[in-house]
Amino acid sequence: MLSIRKSAFALDQAMLERAVELGAADLNLEPYDQAVLAAILVRGAVLRETGHGDICFCELDRDLQPWDKQGNVNRPLARLYDEVSVWVYGDFALESPERPAD
Repeated sequence: MLSIRKSAFALDQAMLERAVELGAADLNLEPYDQAVLAAILVRGAVLRETGHGDICFCELDRDLQPWDKQGNVNRPLARLYDEVSVWVYGDFALESPERPAD
């Protein structure tokens, strides 16, 4: 697994535009969460397009996790992450949920 660690980066124009799109998508997210999600989706897509594989990150904020409290898939968020091939872990050990082989 390729590990690219950047602790912070500025929102660029594509991320800001994506945040606006997400605001209209009825995801019930606060503006800050929309900006974070937009950054993840845009950056994930850029990394994928430049040949990086196994793109994943840890998300402890329940509002941005693609599952609910019971572990059921949150379809709208899961679909957005799947579109850019980003896997979301719910712990810093990057063990849960278990990543599928494909």
